[in-house]
Amino acid sequence: MSVAAAIGISLGLQTWGVHVFLFAFYAAVVGAAWIGTGPGCLAVVLSVLAVQYFFTPPEWSFEVNPEDVPFTGSFIICAIMTLAWSWQRKRTESALQQARDTLEVTVQQRTAELVDANAALKNENAERRAAEEELRRSETLLAQGQKLSRTASWTLQPTTGEMRWSAELFDIFGTERAAVIPSFQLFRDRVHPDDRARFDAAVAMAVEGSTNFSCEVRIIVRGGAVRHVHALGEVQTDPLREKEVIGTVMDLTDRKRTEQALHDAEAELARTLRLATMAELTASIAHEINQPLAAIVANASACVRFLARRPAAVGNAREAADCIVSDGTRAGEVIARVRALLSKQGPRHVAVDINGIIAEVLELLRATLDRQRIAIHTELVESLPPVMGDAVQLQQVLVNLVTNAAEAMREITDRPRVVTIGSRIDATGAALVTVEDTGVGLDRQELDRIFDSFYTTKPEGIGVGLSISRSIIEAHGGQLSAHPALPQGARFCFALPVANAPEKRPAAASAMRDHPRQLAGSAER
Repeated sequence: MSVAAAIGISLGLQTWGVHVFLFAFYAAVVGAAWIGTGPGCLAVVLSVLAVQYFFTPPEWSFEVNPEDVPFTGSFIICAIMTLAWSWQRKRTESALQQARDTLEVTVQQRTAELVDANAALKNENAERRAAEEELRRSETLLAQGQKLSRTASWTLQPTTGEMRWSAELFDIFGTERAAVIPSFQLFRDRVHPDDRARFDAAVAMAVEGSTNFSCEVRIIVRGGAVRHVHALGEVQTDPLREKEVIGTVMDLTDRKRTEQALHDAEAELARTLRLATMAELTASIAHEINQPLAAIVANASACVRFLARRPAAVGNAREAADCIVSDGTRAGEVIARVRALLSKQGPRHVAVDINGIIAEVLELLRATLDRQRIAIHTELVESLPPVMGDAVQLQQVLVNLVTNAAEAMREITDRPRVVTIGSRIDATGAALVTVEDTGVGLDRQELDRIFDSFYTTKPEGIGVGLSISRSIIEAHGGQLSAHPALPQGARFCFALPVANAPEKRPAAASAMRDHPRQLAGSAER
């Protein structure tokens, strides 16, 4: 088609006297070669034949004159060169197009990758901002929680002594954050001198053994004020890093004050209960005092009669006078016991004879028990070792238990009313005291609540006697428990460590727990 077009154009121009036919055929070869190599070669052949037939003398014939051979040869050569140039040009353009297509695909891929990377970067930035916001929120909550709970955190490098403190630890120590550089030496200097050795030993043992430690100490803050803290630490061991101690410090000062206030309130409540108990035991107290007073009067009268004789019976008078002294001393002891029960003095833990305390309580309650027709049965071990305790408080516990036993038998008419008091050494080596009655007994569902404050089964009771009694026994390092008795009644037992046995640390005596010097002084006394 391109060659035919070239023939038509050349013949048309020739009729006008324009002889440029070679250009049209070169263009035809170029156009055909651009389609492909085969069409280009066909266009060369057809162009040579068309030029030879239409434009080379003799025209309209394929005959070639000798003088036209150079022209025809040059045309053939030029047509072939045009074909080669066009083919090479097309190939170059194809290569360039392919390169452009490849480049465009690569650019599209890179653009898509950049878009994805940009989106991922935006997501990562959003997640990072969210994580940072959550971290700030967590840090704020942690700081607020530490401030509210008065708990601080810290880390320690044992080899260098370097430490990091949370903001709350600066507040607990009463130190400005910008004024000091945290260190173990500064931490240690804040510890009370009396507690420093114990603190050093706890930390050293934990670091050397890679174990945790817990230690309650006192610290001295600015102005010389003393605060109670509880230091906890955990040793982190990693083969790739040095040991590190991570710990906390809890401020117990307010808790100690609350515990002391509670202890004082319990002591005041116990004294009030003793006053109420003494009011109920007025008849027994009067009986205890009247007996020695009556004996004093009788012995004084006898002494006067012995001295009035002629001759005077001096020996009998002396014997009567000795009885007067003995009875007076007995009355004085009764009054002293009553005054001790009503006194507001603090407890004094000394070695006491628990059997003697039982005997004194029974003497104090004998008139009341006799009036209620209650029999007393004792099963006391004579060789019972002394216990460490306060005689007045232990008397109060026994008075409360015996009085409760008597009240539990008030309505009993079908069996004897008996209170059995026993003492012995239990399997753990502690002195065990039991108070058992034959009353209405205990409901097993009440055993878990019977020692709760203000819980009572008596219409007129206030529910503090057993609670205070348990607090007193636990303050002595012992335990108070209740059990149903067989076949009827209830049995209350309390165990106390003997004086020569290792004393348990009283839960209620928290004020003494962290004062080794005071404990040592008590042991010496």
